[in-house]
Amino acid sequence: MKSFTLKKYSSLSQKEIFHISTDIKNFHKILPNYFKSLKIIEEKDTEKYVIEKLKFLHLPIKVKTKHVIIKPNIHEVYILNGPTKGTQFIETYLSTKNGSVVTIEVKLVFTGFMKIFWFLEDYVEKKMRKVMNEFISSAEKYYSISNFN
Repeated sequence: MKSFTLKKYSSLSQKEIFHISTDIKNFHKILPNYFKSLKIIEEKDTEKYVIEKLKFLHLPIKVKTKHVIIKPNIHEVYILNGPTKGTQFIETYLSTKNGSVVTIEVKLVFTGFMKIFWFLEDYVEKKMRKVMNEFISSAEKYYSISNFN
């Protein structure tokens, strides 16, 4: 298991960026190159179970995830199956004077056949940093052209 933290500033308010990040049924609109589809299969209180079709590291991946949304600023994502079963993303959204700071605590787990690729953990972390940068940029653009304002 590899643990690391991603942190990025956004010009969007905490409320705005949190809303975009937790709008699961529309999230594929923010990062269409990575998230091909997200289908909510079960919803209870603050939890949503989702089948996600992704493309990461040029590989198509289908995983079941559990999203825990704790308003106003915490979004937890747990991967429940597949080669990264057990991976966790704990996202925190904090207000700043001119926007917000998004922090993601990642616990990356490779299981099954992926265990033999442990040496790729640093590469995956680097790619996830790139995706986070793209997410912030895309979310800001999405917000400016959406009906949120």
